[in-house]
Amino acid sequence: MKKVVKIIKTEGLLRSVSITVDKNDYAQKYNSSLASYITNSSISGFRKGKAPKNVIITKYGKNIHADVLSFLINRSLSEVLLEKDLQPASPHQINIVQEGSLVSDLQYNVEFEIYPEFKLKNIDEISIDEPDVVISNDDVMDVISNIQKQHIKWNEKTEESSEGDKVIIDYQAMIDTLPNDELSRENFTFIIGDEVKGDESTVGLIKLFYKHCINMKKDSETSFDFKMPSSYLDTKIAGKNITYKIKIKQIFSGIIPPLNKDFYAKLGLNNSSDDEFKKSVNEQMEIELNNRIKQNMIASINDKLLGEANFDAPKYLLDDEIKNIHNQFKGMMREVDEKTEVELNTIALKRVRLNIIYRKIAEVNKISATDQDAFSYVSQSDDPNKSEILTKLREDSNLANQIKHKIIEDGIINLLISKCKKSKVKMRFNDIVN
Repeated sequence: MKKVVKIIKTEGLLRSVSITVDKNDYAQKYNSSLASYITNSSISGFRKGKAPKNVIITKYGKNIHADVLSFLINRSLSEVLLEKDLQPASPHQINIVQEGSLVSDLQYNVEFEIYPEFKLKNIDEISIDEPDVVISNDDVMDVISNIQKQHIKWNEKTEESSEGDKVIIDYQAMIDTLPNDELSRENFTFIIGDEVKGDESTVGLIKLFYKHCINMKKDSETSFDFKMPSSYLDTKIAGKNITYKIKIKQIFSGIIPPLNKDFYAKLGLNNSSDDEFKKSVNEQMEIELNNRIKQNMIASINDKLLGEANFDAPKYLLDDEIKNIHNQFKGMMREVDEKTEVELNTIALKRVRLNIIYRKIAEVNKISATDQDAFSYVSQSDDPNKSEILTKLREDSNLANQIKHKIIEDGIINLLISKCKKSKVKMRFNDIVN
């Protein structure tokens, strides 16, 4: 294709290119498209393929012109991107300056962002810790104890609550004597003395619930003051003194099920012995442990990769990621204040940069995936619905792209873990999985 190409703007990652396609290319494509319309069109009063050229042009001329423009723009743009080694990171914004015809050239400008150029860190120079964990008998028994607790039989009681009881409460939060509905709850349920995980405010508040709800009876009411930590995400509430008024609605004592064949059968292990159950739990722990070790290692590698990622992120990709992460946060019914917005935007920037780094790793190491790879990936999976997925895969290109993306990502992760330097570090099972 004969064309004239000029780079008319380069600002940061933004590129604007002027492309002119020769009228002879327009004429060639126009004539071939016209011939196709003549052959395949059915016009009233004429046999198929026998309608005169002028009749076809009158009826379909605008369609032919649009088809030709679309073809020439797509073809010429693809050629220019390849010839100029431009890799767009955003959709093309096309502005047609002159549409082109049998007697005039097609001229258009196209604007887009490109991926940043940067030096990729040598993977074999990355050093990380590799957890060295041996699952002990105590670890197995702790997990078995947790499984038993998950199947406790709860019976309502009228006596005073004690450690290990399940309690259901309503509580109202008051700030400066005014009720705060966002911090108040109905039918809030917890087990007194359970391990508390979460942020500083969650841990502190739940522990005070334990303290003030123990040795209490049904329908009892109590209150306490709690100073919201300064780390609380909502800056309008952080540091405030909050009064919590509690009403205990129900108290339940629990009976832990014994380890026997009936209990094992409920877990899908019919006719299992104590040793067989213990072995099954140990196997699942090994799977969970290996997954967590891999996650921890790749998180360490990602931190090292991002530590040297000083390149600019394409605005289009960054804006899209910021929008996604804000929507996820709002979906959790959390308010996005100024402090939170800064934190979320920082996370979004890291995600975009890491995706760009992964993209370059895949390109340099020729990691790719085909449609056939996607079919093989699903076929070899343990997914019980894989027959349905394979059927959908033949019709849904988006699903195919998602699976190919997963294959490429797995390939990158396996490459990173295999090539980086690893130092064994002794750790406990609970340090990894909790």
